Amino acid sequence: MMLSTVKPGTIATVAALATNNDAIVKKLLAMGIYPGVEIELERRFPSYVIKIGRSRAAFDQQIAHYIYLRPCDC
Repeated sequence: MMLSTVKPGTIATVAALATNNDAIVKKLLAMGIYPGVEIELERRFPSYVIKIGRSRAAFDQQIAHYIYLRPCDC
């Protein structure tokens, strides 16, 4: 499932970064978003805000389309 399709409050594990754009991949990795990391979607508007451990990251819907998730084992 894509991050852009889940509801706020969802906790999931990043399964894949579905883009070949190196700049976007580097940006996501710098924010701590990579396959295997657990995230929580806090809000979707006006921008997507996710919680990663004790940190938070914000980005637009276009970036959210590149992040694929799988249900969390938590």
